[in-house]
Amino acid sequence: MPTILTLPHKLVLEVFSHLPTRDLCRYMVLSRYFDQGIKEIIVKRFHKAFSNQNKRLLVFVSRHDLLRLEQTRHAFDFAFENINNKTLTSIFSVDSTQPKGTIGPNKSKVEGLKLCYGGIWHQRLINDSIQYFGLGTEEQEARIYIYDTKTNRPYSKACFVTSGRLIAPVSQDIYESVKGWWSAPLLPKNKKQAPKVKFTGRNKIKENSHGISNVTGKFKTISIKASLLLITLEEPKFDKSDIGVKYILKEGGEEYFNHKKNCIIQ
Repeated sequence: MPTILTLPHKLVLEVFSHLPTRDLCRYMVLSRYFDQGIKEIIVKRFHKAFSNQNKRLLVFVSRHDLLRLEQTRHAFDFAFENINNKTLTSIFSVDSTQPKGTIGPNKSKVEGLKLCYGGIWHQRLINDSIQYFGLGTEEQEARIYIYDTKTNRPYSKACFVTSGRLIAPVSQDIYESVKGWWSAPLLPKNKKQAPKVKFTGRNKIKENSHGISNVTGKFKTISIKASLLLITLEEPKFDKSDIGVKYILKEGGEEYFNHKKNCIIQ
């Protein structure tokens, strides 16, 4: 008869700590003990990657602007805030003190975002407000990336995390009760999959110089599965979307880019 070798649980968890995050998550169904132990490994791994504020999330939003009657793009810079040790949901937020047009803890000036189709995008300042026109909701295409600010080079490579549709409220008649706050999930292209990301934002009603009121909004936080971000770091993805971000250009970055043509997301 074959000999059955039983290993102590602590030894098994020690072995698990060396597994990639994708494989690690598959063993969370073994028992409550292993579920808790694996969560502790993921939380420790996540803090090591994100707590220093160097790795941040870049959210790239494409929408049809009814005021301009054209497709416009916005970008938002999110920093790590906290993680729920039980649900493994991480929260990233936009720093309200961060000057528009800058990224990272050092507030580096951004000259533009290099897009996958080859153009350099200067359309909107990063973290600038979105100006809405109309009532009800507006559909936006949101794409999420991880980038690292700790680099001496004038650009940062951005790893693609996920993308989907975001249905943002723009109606003016709900603001008095909730003071403009809203939340919405990022809807994946595969409708059978449950959303892994949720955005919160805040809209305000403002009047322009002609006395016409309209709605301006900003993203405030993202809640996103910690395992999804760790897998992205461990298994960097190429973004094949035409409007995907290739990398971020900091001060002097555009001049540097003219001498380096082979930069890719990795």
